[in-house]
Amino acid sequence: MFHTLICDMLGIEVPILQGAMQGAGGPRLAAAVSEAGGLGILHTFGDTLDDLRRDIHETRALTRKPIAVNITPMGKAFTRSRAELCIEENIPIVTTGRADPGESAVRMLKDAGIIVIPVVPSVEHAKRVEAEGVDAIIASGCEAGGHVGNVASLPLIPQVVDAVKVPVLAAGGIADGRGFLAALALGAVGVQIGTRFVATPESDAGRSYRAALLEARETDTIVSDSMTGAPVRAITTPQIIAYEKAKNSGATAAELKAMRQAVRAGGAKGPAGQNTGMIHDIQPAAELMHQILSDAQTYSRRIVTLANS
Repeated sequence: MFHTLICDMLGIEVPILQGAMQGAGGPRLAAAVSEAGGLGILHTFGDTLDDLRRDIHETRALTRKPIAVNITPMGKAFTRSRAELCIEENIPIVTTGRADPGESAVRMLKDAGIIVIPVVPSVEHAKRVEAEGVDAIIASGCEAGGHVGNVASLPLIPQVVDAVKVPVLAAGGIADGRGFLAALALGAVGVQIGTRFVATPESDAGRSYRAALLEARETDTIVSDSMTGAPVRAITTPQIIAYEKAKNSGATAAELKAMRQAVRAGGAKGPAGQNTGMIHDIQPAAELMHQILSDAQTYSRRIVTLANS
């Protein structure tokens, strides 16, 4: 029922992508999502080239279905080296996030036959990457975990859909069949889900990260640049709150540097979106995806019934 054009483009069965997540999205999770018919995505942020190569090989040992790699554009050298490795390893699909990958990186990947799908936080960014030649776009609202922009999903997704000609997927705050169906109603051809996949047995998330995620309410996340230097939505901790208060009160660069080190040394539980209040259990990735699609079918029938009543 929910087979869309992105399924044919990527060679997958259902239009669900697993967001790349440092600290949670390793080979086991990526393989589980791909095996269940979606697209598992490995991260590059915080890893070496050897780490990435090992993760690719481990994932391919677990599944023969399509997998992807997310390149975080941390600079031209970082982006190029990860793109070259993806080409060498015959990765069929690359997503990008946090910043514009740049036309040269997009062209390098596409010349090698790789499908390129950037994650964007604004209409302007979407138009720019479309001009660079990307194949599809993931419009991600500020409700999402990880690197975020300033626009919420509900207004962002339809505006991006209207602004570009390439297929658009939706991300940001999606955790169940209702969010999946809403994304399609907004014009998206599929979704990318990150935070909900943290709460799976296949994720690499540590015990404290998972526990914090299960306990968190929708108000228990915060956007801060203390973790990566760019705005990241994560589970709120005392260290992050202290950093934000110090930054807003005019702390010196040296003071803020020390506080960032404290956050990175253990004062951060992990990225998380505002859908945390919807996550109450640890559920296998395949079971979760099946439930999302089944619930979406139920809700779509309910809408039809309401419309005809």
